[in-house]
Order: sequence, then structure tokens, then C-alpha cells
Amino acid sequence: MNTRHVVLLAIAGLILLSAALRAMYQRWRDLPSPPAEVARYTGGAPLPATDYTSALAVGALATLRAGDVLDTVGCRRSRRVIKRELRAAAAPYRQSVLGEEAMSTAIGRCVNDLLGPGAETVGGNLAVIEEVIRHRTRGGPALWHHSIDEWASRATLPPTAVANLHRTAEKVERAEEELRRTGILRDGEVVPTLLAYYWGHGVHLTRGAIKVGWLDQARGLNYLRRAGGLANRRYPSSHTLVAAQLLPACLSGDVETIRWAKTVVPQLLADARSPLVAYAAVVRNSHT
Repeated sequence: MNTRHVVLLAIAGLILLSAALRAMYQRWRDLPSPPAEVARYTGGAPLPATDYTSALAVGALATLRAGDVLDTVGCRRSRRVIKRELRAAAAPYRQSVLGEEAMSTAIGRCVNDLLGPGAETVGGNLAVIEEVIRHRTRGGPALWHHSIDEWASRATLPPTAVANLHRTAEKVERAEEELRRTGILRDGEVVPTLLAYYWGHGVHLTRGAIKVGWLDQARGLNYLRRAGGLANRRYPSSHTLVAAQLLPACLSGDVETIRWAKTVVPQLLADARSPLVAYAAVVRNSHT
């Protein structure tokens, strides 16, 4: 083998090594960061009530987890990090009958699913849990199981299905009791609906999409105002708003999320800069 061949092999080896290292770096860069445990704010003053205060409260958990600021609509994380997060969320929306959609179109469809006309519908594996919870809302906690039986009778459900509904109700009761023990729910409070589980993600994604220009600002702000208005009607306190977003984790046995919540939620419910504290005042004023 002559010197020229040796040099060419060395160059080829370096190229392959460089490509492998670049691929490893990209995989490392795209790994999700651990959830943040310290809330970030733009300033030290209490958050005033604005058109977006309730929306910021809805998205507070998702925003804290991502490590962004909680008290303003504008995101402070890098555009690269936000885009990576948005790409993951928009992945199921990239394909249509016309082929692969632009990222802005996919993000628009994603946010619209979470905060648009269908925002008051719970789907997927949470639909049964939501139906069970709504029977409690109709009949009250004392008549919860009786309401389930009445509805099941009208729907002519088989006994096994009825038994599953009652077991789901019991699981919800146990999960809410766990949330009370940690101070996330207060005595006498229950989760009125799981809708905030979707709205929280929607608010967080909307803020990021506005920041990177993948969602028209006016349209995005309309989504935020809508999310805040829906929350004001559905959740009587900041405690129930947060508990609704954590109940699925309790029911599924997501130990890491519950451990994280026990660490971060008390500070969110007590810090005057937190949108959850401001939300409590907004809800009180809306009912006076």
C-alpha cells in the first residue's frame, strides 16, 4: 500500500469518525432535559391581573417543567430548545393528504386541537375517567356512585362495564386523597374535570410557537385568552387547576411526576409572583 492510499484511508476514517461524533452529539442534544424544580420569573413584583394571567396559570406546570419564565407571555428559553420541543409535539400532525405539512401548519393544528373548538372534549385513555368525574359533578360527591348506576342503567351497560366505572371512581377518590395529603388539593376540593391536562400543554406550546414565529401572534394570543376564560369557568381555585393536571399521573402510578410535583407545587401556590397566586384572585373577583 503506497503513501497515497494510506492518506486516503486516514481521511475516510476521519470523515466517518466526524459523522459518528456529530450523530452522537445530536442524539445527546435532543435528549429531554430533566424537569426544572425552581420557578423562574422576569421580576420580583407580584403578578398583576391581565388578559393573560389565567392562561399563564393554566400553563404554569408545563412552563416550570421546561425551565421557562412563568410570569409573562414571552418565552425566555433559546429558540433552538423551543423548536426542538415544538417539533416533537407537532410530529403527529406533519402528514396530511397533501403530503408533509410545514412546521407552522402542523403546530397550528396541534394547538388548535388543544385550545380550539374541541378544547372542552377529553379524548383518548382519559375519556372514561372524565365521564366518571362528570357524574360526580352532576349528582354531587355523596351521590356519585348512585349517579353512575342511573346513567349505566339508561345506557344499558353490562355489569362488568358498570363495575369498571365504579372502580375508576374509587381510584379517582384515592388519587385525590393523595393530592390532599401533599397539599395540592385542599380539604373538600375535588377535580371538576381533566380538561386542564390538555390546556396546560396547549398554553405552553402556544407561547413557544409565538416566540419562534411558527404561530401568528394574534392567533396565539386569542388561544391564550380562550384558555384562560375556559379555566375561569371550570376551575374554582388554583389548587383544583393544578390537581387536574396531576391526576392522570397519580392514576397511572407516575412516581417521578408526583415526586416532582410535591417539590414544585407548594412554591407555585405560595409565591406572589406566581400566576397561580394571581389566578386565585382572578377567580375570586369573577364570582363577586
